[in-house]
Amino acid sequence: MNGHPLLKVEDVHVHFGGIAALAGVNLSVPEGLIYGLIGPNGSGKTTLFNVITGFIRPDRGHVTFAGRRLDGLSPDAVARAGVCRTFQSHRQPVTMTVMENMLLAAPMQSGESLFRAATRFAAVRGEERGNLERAYEILDMVMLGDKANEYAGSLSGGQKKLLSLAQALMNGPRMILLDEPVAGVNPRLIEDIAAIIRKLCHGGQNFLVVEHNMKVIRSLCDQVSVLDAGHIIAEGEPEEVLGRQDVLEAYLARSGTEARPDAVRQE
Repeated sequence: MNGHPLLKVEDVHVHFGGIAALAGVNLSVPEGLIYGLIGPNGSGKTTLFNVITGFIRPDRGHVTFAGRRLDGLSPDAVARAGVCRTFQSHRQPVTMTVMENMLLAAPMQSGESLFRAATRFAAVRGEERGNLERAYEILDMVMLGDKANEYAGSLSGGQKKLLSLAQALMNGPRMILLDEPVAGVNPRLIEDIAAIIRKLCHGGQNFLVVEHNMKVIRSLCDQVSVLDAGHIIAEGEPEEVLGRQDVLEAYLARSGTEARPDAVRQE
């Protein structure tokens, strides 16, 4: 891990009507880490993900990735620049197989052009074979190799999360933004998902993770930032940040929970 900033969010503002969803957010995510983004419901985490990945344009401020400006780019252009994301809810076509979903996620497929498919048949077939081989390799990596020919709708909630991760990996991104990767997942699969993320990080994959499960945040993330009411209020190593009184008060105030030092740790 070299700690160099890979993703930078600088003075980003987003308003929805008279509501400030993000109010001058600054975030610097170093390379080589699993970086966590936490905060209470409504703090702006998903809005920030949407800004980074091109689904929302900020009113002010900018986002850079590996020195390149991302704000103003479309989501597909952001993905081509090396940043992909997953979503809280499952978006795979449930009547397609796992493998069909994987091939659907493969970028820049020449066969999608009728002209190229007709005039460069051999090259298109070779590309399709390469995508198929890569898809099988990734599915094995995320423990879905034996599910390739099953319908996506038959997968468990945790397996659908893994399929979302696998589809992101098909793009060969330099950074993946994971939105609630273990939410609603069977406890037995949570540690498997965390272990897969750690292994991918050790192999050079960078992650920015939004997650409410504090046990997972503490065990998985190298550093975290806390977002509250559109502001970053703390950042650092999980154990240190989660023990801060201001973080406890911000994180628990909206649920009406008493701000005890052990409250966030036990979530």
